[in-house]
Amino acid sequence: MSNNYYFRSTEDANNVLGGAVEIHIGQYAAHSCLLMRQDTFYKSVIEIEAFYLKNKDNLEIVDECDRTITWAQLQTRLLSAGPRFGHRYIEDEAGYTWSKEEFC
Repeated sequence: MSNNYYFRSTEDANNVLGGAVEIHIGQYAAHSCLLMRQDTFYKSVIEIEAFYLKNKDNLEIVDECDRTITWAQLQTRLLSAGPRFGHRYIEDEAGYTWSKEEFC
């Protein structure tokens, strides 16, 4: 079972996602976490949290079934999982793996 997570803009007039309705945060699959690089907005998990906290009035976190979840639930469901390994992924200093290529 896998699950993808997204930031979704809740206010079109003040779109914090640079014109996008949503951006991919990452995927939980095979008991592992893979994060999507979003260099315009963040480059680390610490920056993901700061980005969310700064913009939380205009963002919601949703899963691929369109269910809204909290930051704490994202940490439990995605960020606490071990990293996904693969030759095309980038591992950061904190041990998280990132993809520059879209995935689903």
